[in-house]
Amino acid sequence: VAVAGGMTMKLLILGGGVFLGAAVLDAALARGHAVSVFNRGRARTGWPPGVEVLTGDRQTDLAWLNGRRWDAVIDTCGYTPDDMRPAVQHLQTCSQYLFVSSISAFASFDAIGQDETAPLAPFNGIASGDRDMAHYGAQKAACEAVLREVRGESALIVRPGLIVGPGDPTGRFSYWPWRASEAGAMLLPDARTQPLQFIDVRDLASWMLLLLEAGAVGAFNATGPFDAGCTWDGLAHACVQAASRSGHTPAQPCFVEESALLAHSVKPWSELPLWIPASDSASRGFMRVSTQRAQQHGLRTRPLADTLDAILAEGVPAPDDARRVGKLMREREVDVLAACSGTAPR
Repeated sequence: VAVAGGMTMKLLILGGGVFLGAAVLDAALARGHAVSVFNRGRARTGWPPGVEVLTGDRQTDLAWLNGRRWDAVIDTCGYTPDDMRPAVQHLQTCSQYLFVSSISAFASFDAIGQDETAPLAPFNGIASGDRDMAHYGAQKAACEAVLREVRGESALIVRPGLIVGPGDPTGRFSYWPWRASEAGAMLLPDARTQPLQFIDVRDLASWMLLLLEAGAVGAFNATGPFDAGCTWDGLAHACVQAASRSGHTPAQPCFVEESALLAHSVKPWSELPLWIPASDSASRGFMRVSTQRAQQHGLRTRPLADTLDAILAEGVPAPDDARRVGKLMREREVDVLAACSGTAPR
């Protein structure tokens, strides 16, 4: 494996048990790197051969790593400054430190095409250990500040958009291929040409390793896909095709005016995943951030069909699956369609 000037790297992954951390682990092993993982041991107990497993809490147990040295740290689970500071301080001997932040760290999304220089969310007044999801973006910005305080210009920060694909524990994006595989009329917002941004977890993981191998520094927005412009119309069509390929009777897309959805109290983003109404001017740039710098540094995304097929290969979960909690349930979907269009096959 030709990496880092022909040399494999010694990597420490903070996390590594599920979703992005697991994808980074798999990609690192596939590229020939030597990997250690540090986590509490709760989300995963089985690990691939050769992986060094270090068990502990990142806020209280990192001191015994003093004196150990890795070429790079990949921090997939830093959510508050209380998470970040011990890790950044105890791992200063590591040459590189990649922190997975979020585009939510930006101060606002009223502008389209924001690049990495856009202002970040203010975090003064928020407790360093606050895990209230209302402060998620601000706390990610605070974590970035901790890393820069210690690492200066050598800090490496990746700000993903919505991370999707196989193994996603949230079901946010997966809702759509799942729903397309269950026949009937599938409710979608009538925002057919509105751009959508998200990134397959496998693409993100592989690219983060490329950044480390190249010795990259600075901040990068990381989202996609780079198919010829992904829109609601394109997503609906792709989900129906994926459902058909997987042997399901596909749903029939039924686009409903956004004003009607709001009138029936359909909740954007949470109940109808990915949907941000066009009337929400404060969020119009959330799925339109610039990825130019990331693409210049090698970020590539797989075809959307590949992501959808991988999700459906894991199976369509039952209606009471935890990943479907809070999403638009079938009975409510039927009622909204009936009220908006007069037709809603069950």
